[in-house]
Amino acid sequence: MSAGDQRLITAILPDDVDTVGLAAALQRETGIVTTFRHNARGVGRTTRRLGRAPLIPERRNVFLVVVDSERADSVFTWLLEAARVDRYGGGLVFERRLGQTQLPQQQ
Repeated sequence: MSAGDQRLITAILPDDVDTVGLAAALQRETGIVTTFRHNARGVGRTTRRLGRAPLIPERRNVFLVVVDSERADSVFTWLLEAARVDRYGGGLVFERRLGQTQLPQQQ
């Protein structure tokens, strides 16, 4: 399988989402065992705070999975539901096609 046949699905989730549990459930449900989990920090202004509200520190979980393009839609839909993205402040999920990669030539 070449990299052009794969998709990278990225979910940026609130800090309260258990990404270890999410990875275990993904493995149980789909058989995918390779996931990447990161913590992210930054500052932002929530939409509940109007006007000149101060910036507040925020933490997010970043969850990435590489999947075959044939399975990308089903994994994407599963992740939307399992990560509870449909709630207020629930985060977002996006997908992109991975580019072609070439191995360096031996001399």
